[in-house]
Amino acid sequence: LAGWVSGSKPLLMVGPPGVGKTTLVHALASQFEYDLVEMNASDVRNRGSIEDRIRPILVNTGLFGRRIMLFLDEVDGISGREDSGGLDALVDLMKEPTVPVIMAANEKSAKIKELVKACKTVEFSPVPPRLLMMFLDYVLRQEGISLGPGDKISAVNNSRGDIRALLNGAQSRVAGYATTSNADIAEVDIAEAVAGYFAATSREKAVQLLAKADASFPDPR
Repeated sequence: LAGWVSGSKPLLMVGPPGVGKTTLVHALASQFEYDLVEMNASDVRNRGSIEDRIRPILVNTGLFGRRIMLFLDEVDGISGREDSGGLDALVDLMKEPTVPVIMAANEKSAKIKELVKACKTVEFSPVPPRLLMMFLDYVLRQEGISLGPGDKISAVNNSRGDIRALLNGAQSRVAGYATTSNADIAEVDIAEAVAGYFAATSREKAVQLLAKADASFPDPR
C-alpha cells in the first residue's frame, strides 16, 4: 500500500474466521489514510450485480478527495455457477484495478482458482494458543476482570485459533455460563453457514456446514 500504483495486483487474504483479516484491513485503511469501502462479495452473486456495484468504486474518489480502498469479504461465497458469471466478472475487474483492492476468503478452494491467479495471496493460520493466552490476559487486564487458570485454558482450547470465539467464550465464563466442551462449540456462525451451504459442492458438505452452525442460542445455565 505504501508504494501502490494503479494496476497493482489486488491482495487476497485467505484464512479461517477470527484470525484478524478484517481487522487488518481497517488498520491499514486508517494508517494509510484511505476511505474504506467494505462489501460482502457473497451478497453480489452474478455478473450484473458485481459490475454495477464494483465498477463505480474503481473510478471514484473518497470524501474530501481522500483515496479509496475497496475491501471485498467472502469472495469464496460468490456463486460459481456458469450462468451467473459472478466470479468471471470479478476476475475481469481485478486485472488492472484503479484503486487498492483487498479481498478475503476462508479457504483457497478450486472454485476461486482463477481469482487466486489474479491476486497476490497472503495465507493466515489460526492464532496459536500462546498468542491467544497473551491476548486474553491483555483484554482481561483492560476490562479489570479476572478468570481462573482453568477457565482461561478452556477458553483458549475451545476457540481453535479463532479470536472471536476466544472472546465469546471468555465473556460467557465471566457471566457465569457453564464451561462447555469442544464438541458443544459451534464452528461457524449462521451467516457463514448459509453462504457456505449454497456454495457447497456436495450434499454432505452442505449438511456438515449446517450441523456446525450457531443457528440457535440456548441458555447453557
